[in-house]
Amino acid sequence: MQDSMESIYIVLTQTYSGIARTIKLFTHDKYSHVSISFDKKCKHMYSFGRKYKYFPFYGVFNHEELDKGLFTNKGSLIAIYEVKISRKKYNRIKKKVKNIKENNRGYNILGLLLAYFKIKLHRNKYYCSEFVYEVLSDDEVKLIERNDDIFKPEDLIKELNYNKLFEGMIVDYIN
Repeated sequence: MQDSMESIYIVLTQTYSGIARTIKLFTHDKYSHVSISFDKKCKHMYSFGRKYKYFPFYGVFNHEELDKGLFTNKGSLIAIYEVKISRKKYNRIKKKVKNIKENNRGYNILGLLLAYFKIKLHRNKYYCSEFVYEVLSDDEVKLIERNDDIFKPEDLIKELNYNKLFEGMIVDYIN
């Protein structure tokens, strides 16, 4: 019997906040943030990022919503990619996200800064692309081959077999 297929969604965003513009300056990428979602409308997304809108250096595991917080900037950009996977892998990814949520030690701001210099800091803290990479490269999931490289948000998409669902302004996606 073949396992039925499920979808996860990789969500790239650019909110043009101060930290997002700084990340863009160093990476030269269109998008500065990545989240994972289990619903097509991306009403519920998960990632690591700032806890307070105007203080980017204190971050946490976040349950994000496209119509709240930094995403409410009318010019914010979004790209949504659907990745089809087996139900078994889907359940393992959900379990891994829950485990990280419950057991992480916070935002890896130092790791984010060191990533520019290609230095990987191993600890139980994450920044956004490090979190998504960890979830997708888990030994029980292996959507991305684990090599412990430093991944930027857009690098994650290069490693996956995906279907691009939408690219444009967030306001156009949620309306």
